[in-house]
Amino acid sequence: MIRDHMNIMSSDTHTSSLDVLIVYDCLRSGKRAKELCDRLGPQLAPDSKLNLSVWSLSALQLLPPMARAAASAAEHATLLIVAVNGDKTLPRPVQSLLHKCARAIHAADGALVAQLHGILNMNAELCPAYGCLREIADHSGVRFFSEAVEPPDNEVDFSLEAIHERQLRAEGGKFQKRHGKYRRQPETSCRRATIGARTAEMRCGRHILSKRTRYG
Repeated sequence: MIRDHMNIMSSDTHTSSLDVLIVYDCLRSGKRAKELCDRLGPQLAPDSKLNLSVWSLSALQLLPPMARAAASAAEHATLLIVAVNGDKTLPRPVQSLLHKCARAIHAADGALVAQLHGILNMNAELCPAYGCLREIADHSGVRFFSEAVEPPDNEVDFSLEAIHERQLRAEGGKFQKRHGKYRRQPETSCRRATIGARTAEMRCGRHILSKRTRYG
């Protein structure tokens, strides 16, 4: 649980107020980020109040003045929460802004929290958003925490193709940290075996069809 890991911060946070910067990509993720603050507040700042500064990703991309205002708000924040779809890659302008915000909270010995939506917990560290946000935290020298918000059961794709894809990602798509960046491992033997099996099936099918044509 993210709450357990963030016990590390609680001993360092004894102020009359705690400023939190929230960046979210949709209404649902923004609501869950607010709920996370409600859970963490009594632990991180039991005798203080939380001052929330909430920003929509779409507004930050479309309106430069709002992006500048968010970066300015980060200068007073201790916690940066980024609540986004885990399977989507963050646009370059957003990454650049988050770098600025993370560097700003570094002065307050703050932390970056990635709340990743729409993914299974076992795949959290494999998704694009995790690798990007983890890299931003590492480059900025701030602590990093993450939480996966799994989709409702009626939104999970249980098709054979989706299950196979998740298995491949879990077994062979893990990120390797090389030269400060997270990269995917090379294609796995499991994937190569699957491709090989499909190729063999196609060849067998062509052979049978050829025989039928010749002797039919």
